[in-house]
Amino acid sequence: MSISRRSFVGLLAAAGLGRLITTPAQAEPTTAPVPRRKFGKHDETVSVVGLGGHTLALAPSIEEATRIARHGIERGITFFDNAWDYHGGRAEEWMGQALADGWRDRAFIMTKVCTHGKPLPDGGKEGAVRMLEDSLRRLKTDRIDLWMIHQLENDDEVAKAYGPGGVIEALEEAKKQGKVRYTGFTGHTNPDSHLKMIEGGYDFDATLMPVSALGATLQKKDGGDILKSCQFVEKVLPALEKRRIAVLGMKGFGGSKRANLAGLVNADKVVRFSLGFPGVCTHMIGVDKFEYVDQAAVAASKTPMDSTEQAAFMLSCARAEGWHYAAYLEPGHRDGLSHTLA
Repeated sequence: MSISRRSFVGLLAAAGLGRLITTPAQAEPTTAPVPRRKFGKHDETVSVVGLGGHTLALAPSIEEATRIARHGIERGITFFDNAWDYHGGRAEEWMGQALADGWRDRAFIMTKVCTHGKPLPDGGKEGAVRMLEDSLRRLKTDRIDLWMIHQLENDDEVAKAYGPGGVIEALEEAKKQGKVRYTGFTGHTNPDSHLKMIEGGYDFDATLMPVSALGATLQKKDGGDILKSCQFVEKVLPALEKRRIAVLGMKGFGGSKRANLAGLVNADKVVRFSLGFPGVCTHMIGVDKFEYVDQAAVAASKTPMDSTEQAAFMLSCARAEGWHYAAYLEPGHRDGLSHTLA
């Protein structure tokens, strides 16, 4: 299989990677602190890897989840992801317990308001306000660092969010009240709707989206195979970079363990790939075992992939039809729900 030079250069330009970075990847000591990056347009910095609350709540016990979370903080991981609906609220409750006793002030907590799929008023401002109070109580905190609209999938959901009584009204009110510091939204199925959300006029601070080599595909053209990267990377990253909106990467493992078990991806490749793109300040890693914290920390301390390495990684995943291992590409996939793709 071959990739035409024109196609390869076009891929790099679309991703904002026309200038190659040739610094080789370097292995860091296992005790190296996790680096930080600037959070979008703000001066605040966050750890370049974040721990996912959905998988943290899959730990054998709340005691083990607490041990995992606090070890992450000790390694320099400050970013903690969650959502109102994960495990019926257990994910936030466990994280609140894990970050009690003074640990909360060492963490940057992101959680999500889950109004998607619900009609107004529960699917808009009114429902969002109630969810925020639930999240604050469960997380044992008086403020959320980053409050995200969870999982926008289509143009109707974008229109509802921006419309009268929509969830965006709740975001703005919560910021004015000091209950939320930053706001954003997430999505992993529709890059065009993601763009419409960005271009809708609200000044978002961050977005969470797939930055995954598993989304790469090969297309036949003129006797060669053209490498196409994840559509979110090609279409959405340039718009985010232009507006200095912080990019939070996800789905490096595809939303399931299968790609890792098949040998396509590991923590090192997932993190270094994502952090090689402009604007990406953090990549989310699902951690349900204590030893995974150190693996994520070591990966975060290595030099991000340059554009040549990224293209080679995407090509290897595309040749292996890596999209078949990505749960988030399955029709009807909703984050936070149980799926057969374990």
